[in-house]
Amino acid sequence: MVTFRPLLPLLLLLLPTTLTAEDGADAAALLRLKQSISDPTDRLAAWSPSSPSPPCDAANPWPGVQCYKGVVVGLRLTHMNLSGGFNFTAISTLPGLHSVNLKHNNFSVPLSSTGVAAARSLRALYLSFNAFSGAVPADVFTNMRWLKKLYLEGNNVTGPLPADAIAAAPRLMELHLDRNQIDGPVPFRLPSSLKLFNVSHNRLTGSIPPEIARRFDKSAFAGNPGLCGSPGSDAAVCVAAGPVPPPAMPPPSPEDFVAVQEETSVFVVIGIILLVILLVTGAMVLMLRQDERNAAAATPAAYDYYSTDAAAGPGSSKEMVAVDVAASTSSHGGGRRMGEFVLLTDDVPPFGLPDLMKASAEVLGNGTLGSAYKAAMRSGATVAVKRMRDMNRAGRAEFERRLHLLGELRHPNVLPPVGYHFRKEEKLIVSQFMPRGSLLYILHGDQSPNRVVLDWTARARIAVGVARGLAFLHEKLGGAIATAAAAGRPASMDFDDAAPGAPSLAAEAGEPAHGNLKSGNILLDLDMEPRLVDYGLLPLVDASQAPQAMFAFRSPEGATRGAVSPRSDVYCLGVVLLELVTGRFPSQYLLSARGGTDVVHWAAGAVAEGAEKELVDPVIVAGGAGDWEAAVRLLRVGVRCAKPEPETRPSVAEAACLVEEIAGGGGAS
Repeated sequence: MVTFRPLLPLLLLLLPTTLTAEDGADAAALLRLKQSISDPTDRLAAWSPSSPSPPCDAANPWPGVQCYKGVVVGLRLTHMNLSGGFNFTAISTLPGLHSVNLKHNNFSVPLSSTGVAAARSLRALYLSFNAFSGAVPADVFTNMRWLKKLYLEGNNVTGPLPADAIAAAPRLMELHLDRNQIDGPVPFRLPSSLKLFNVSHNRLTGSIPPEIARRFDKSAFAGNPGLCGSPGSDAAVCVAAGPVPPPAMPPPSPEDFVAVQEETSVFVVIGIILLVILLVTGAMVLMLRQDERNAAAATPAAYDYYSTDAAAGPGSSKEMVAVDVAASTSSHGGGRRMGEFVLLTDDVPPFGLPDLMKASAEVLGNGTLGSAYKAAMRSGATVAVKRMRDMNRAGRAEFERRLHLLGELRHPNVLPPVGYHFRKEEKLIVSQFMPRGSLLYILHGDQSPNRVVLDWTARARIAVGVARGLAFLHEKLGGAIATAAAAGRPASMDFDDAAPGAPSLAAEAGEPAHGNLKSGNILLDLDMEPRLVDYGLLPLVDASQAPQAMFAFRSPEGATRGAVSPRSDVYCLGVVLLELVTGRFPSQYLLSARGGTDVVHWAAGAVAEGAEKELVDPVIVAGGAGDWEAAVRLLRVGVRCAKPEPETRPSVAEAACLVEEIAGGGGAS
């Protein structure tokens, strides 16, 4: 069987050339850090310019330095009797540094003087049981966007908490502030990602907000005598504190106290509202059940062809592969057989499977559909190779018809495949290599000093390109899919099947034309133009694996009923638009509920409250009022596209028009 595994070992040849420079830079950063530390017991004596080994030496690493594959990823300096300051700015140049642990030392400087927010790459920061003083700097949460864990218990931290900054922390999961001298109220809002929160044994006052009290155990607030609701607090504290006010709202007025007398009327109104909700919910349940019955009746005809064809898959010998490929190129046209590889275009120099096998390779990532590699061939051509899995829903003939169709697509924002290799056990799909990588990487993954920062102009351009590319796919693929579904046969791979000028049915029936739209499948070329990939593959993916592999199934209708439609692509577009505006990593991309930000519910709530500007990425806000106001309009479009009910979303064409209007200076309110 032909495999692609020989490509991987070639990566190892590239590593030794960079070790010396990296070691020197790491050592210099650690030595600058040491200058700010008092080390009376010489626990860090090995941190020296004359040290015979680099910090990440496999046999003799520097004490307290944690490494992975020669890169400094952590500093564990616990119980070392260290004191003085701690210069976080010095280690901000370590791109791989994810964790700093200073527990049980004697650091006593104000937190603000350490420059802690400069260490932007940190995921975990453990400062417990020292004597750090002063208030918790707000920029810890605004600048350190990757921070997941912050431990500050057992210090001398004072002042109120930076509530707004904490609420906006995108990835914060654990926040331990107990046993300090923090005063002021408990924050009214905390990040949805936060799982562990402890402010016990401080000097907090006021009342515990009801939402916060429901999320966390009472022990998290113990030892605050002046905090109403804290275990052991006096009842008089609650009388003095009064009801918990909402954020950014004035204190109760006399009219508010008069309104209490109308309590009975309020309960009557609430009862009526609940009754209406129950009636509407019942009607929706009946509609969903009817949809499920309709979907069940239509499913067998759409799947019989694929299951039958897959059962009669090709043999495994090389001779049969060569014969089958030759037959497919003559039947479907537009491709050239290069041995066991089919080239779909003349836009690239000819190459075959042996060229790919001899190419130097680099792993680009692992997605839900397979692994991606960068292959640089000896001819000088560089391509991206995707090794597909869970793609046995269709047999050889249907797979090849589909790939030939996708290879014929031409649009500035769509990246078509340039070739493929088919075996029942393994399938490779090859496309042009996009050197800038994915939108996902640029927004969330690239932390290098030379990283690309997307301003509003760049994001608006990307949004327009994505919307245009998706609309093109629905125009070219949607009609064929819907017609085939209505006729109970597989969709034709020929555009000429549709009558000239006939309207596309993509917005009303059939499978989503893309099916897997997310920022990881939006690549950027050298001009920062977006190019959509991994589209049109839903008919080839195993039905049992599609809900895990295809992002369209993360839409509400896909998650609850397992049914997707072209409007599911609109939902995916909405998530991408919200991701562009907020700069947050959507939790919708994760199979588990942990991590990321639920951008859909977060944005919908902000629109309902008229607080959209609070969600706009600070990079956009820094561009001025014109930029963030346009971003707010785009956020509203994203909310419309991501509505729970598919029928209330705009069509792809309508969404594309709305995005273009906003990018052009107009836009819907």
